[in-house]
Amino acid sequence: MKLSRVILLVTAVLFVSIAYWIFTGTLFSKAVTEDRFAKCISALSSKYQEIKYSDSGKNGDSAIISYQDLYDVRNYSLKVSFDIPSKYIYGLLEMNSASMSDTLNKIYINLNTDMKVLNVRLNGNESDFLHNDDYIIIKTNGRIRINEEFKVEIKYEGSPKNYGFDSFSFKTFSDEPAIYTLSEPDYASTWWPCKDIPNDKFTIDIFITVPGQLTAVSNGLLKEVRDEENGQKTFFWKSSYPITTYLVSLAIGKYDKWTETYYSSDSLNKMPVEYYTYPEYTENAKIDWKNTLRMIEFFSGKFGEYPFIKEKYGMALFGWVGGAMEHQTISSMGYTLVKGNGKYENIVVHELAHQWFGDAVSPESWKDIWLNEGFASYSEALWIENEKGKEDYIKYLKKEDYGFFQGTVYDPEGFIFGPTVYNKGAWCLHMLRGTVGDSVFFEILKKYFESYKYKNVNTYDFQKICEEVSGTDLKYFFDQWIFTGTGRPDYRYSWKAEDFQDQKGTGVYTLRINLKQVQEDNFGVYRMPVRFTVITDKGSQEFKFFNDSKVQQFEQPVNGKPVEVLIDNENWILKKSQMEEYKDTY
Repeated sequence: MKLSRVILLVTAVLFVSIAYWIFTGTLFSKAVTEDRFAKCISALSSKYQEIKYSDSGKNGDSAIISYQDLYDVRNYSLKVSFDIPSKYIYGLLEMNSASMSDTLNKIYINLNTDMKVLNVRLNGNESDFLHNDDYIIIKTNGRIRINEEFKVEIKYEGSPKNYGFDSFSFKTFSDEPAIYTLSEPDYASTWWPCKDIPNDKFTIDIFITVPGQLTAVSNGLLKEVRDEENGQKTFFWKSSYPITTYLVSLAIGKYDKWTETYYSSDSLNKMPVEYYTYPEYTENAKIDWKNTLRMIEFFSGKFGEYPFIKEKYGMALFGWVGGAMEHQTISSMGYTLVKGNGKYENIVVHELAHQWFGDAVSPESWKDIWLNEGFASYSEALWIENEKGKEDYIKYLKKEDYGFFQGTVYDPEGFIFGPTVYNKGAWCLHMLRGTVGDSVFFEILKKYFESYKYKNVNTYDFQKICEEVSGTDLKYFFDQWIFTGTGRPDYRYSWKAEDFQDQKGTGVYTLRINLKQVQEDNFGVYRMPVRFTVITDKGSQEFKFFNDSKVQQFEQPVNGKPVEVLIDNENWILKKSQMEEYKDTY
């Protein structure tokens, strides 16, 4: 998911309001401390308590999650229709699952209590149930054994409340109704009954009945459009690749549609790339989305073949003003971002990259959300590098460094869709690339994708892949940048050059570099390979040293008389730095 400048503007307004009180009396002081800034961000995060997660479930009850872990969902069949003027949904859900235990005596299914449950059947028999605290609870009375498959049917209806970013909305475009969903992180159950946690993937058949002039778009392949007797139409979409609940999508409206064809790198498969737009935005979208095929080809080369090649990739406009959302095989694109000038192409890139990282490879828990957003944000930089070169790639990442990030990348605090996850997450991948080298880095991405395609993954799994491919113990890297560290190194360096002792007059100089870390945070020493660019009267040279202590000296013979030394000139490290006067005793 990519948050747009609209949400950032709202964030800024809240930020300023909070910052006023926090910084009162300090605006004209020498500097605002990082500690005060951290408190400000923490206060801002509290404004977003509705958009958060709990690994123990929405109500914080780990016992319920334990119950849900006792069964594995294999397939859903979901049928929905609407009373649009009343903003009302009618649904019939069939859930086919398998028991993972002999102790499955209760089946917990998420559905907000805003919705009304009319009937529940277990294996074809009407069943007693409770609907409390946003859960449907069905007693099995010990009838389901380990590995046994069972079927639950739920008939329900109601007016879905809009939670989170925009979980379920009725709007109007082109003087026609529009309906859309955005369920991330755990708001799928605001509009359909499901096991609403990210680590249980399934296949799904979705039947959407709408007025005849509308088009209903969803995940997977469109298998049938059926005319109903009342003038309505039913669209049957089938998703045969594993998917998780927050990626299930409805996008309904009076749409224009056009299609292109993507051919796999081996030319053995072709796939439709489908675009759905509200009519007044169609011409602009054709400009803004014109590079989509090239993007799919590029990322297929970098990461591995597009993961849903037997279905489709598509984009559909929806009524969210806050950005876009990577629904599996059909990204939902905010209508406010279609300008006809390519201004928001980075968002097109971002949502497409999620098809690999977030959709095919999905997080085991919301603690691992950076594996979605950090990867997609970094993919924006990779596309810039492909299109404009390395210099623009570095500039793009530099622009994404806010100078300070709140909390850790893994298991983020409070509002989980903040800059630490997106921007610092992208920087972590950039720094990993700088640490292991280009060829190893891209081999890591391909192996990671191939190893966990259509599965769930956590950050430790990614670390293991990195270490296997690089042949290096990278615990220090993950600890300082992802798991524990919240800061960055603050380097002070100085240098001195003199004729090479054994070759005076030959033009070879001995370069001595003193380097120390002066940051004051709880982490201590940031261990990283540090590059120095040495500019001499004969050209420039780059040297790389591994810095693993607070104070360190490096010595290097240099061809030519050094006139300038730059630290990490290509910004491979998230850092602060400053050159000092050289001292022999350091």
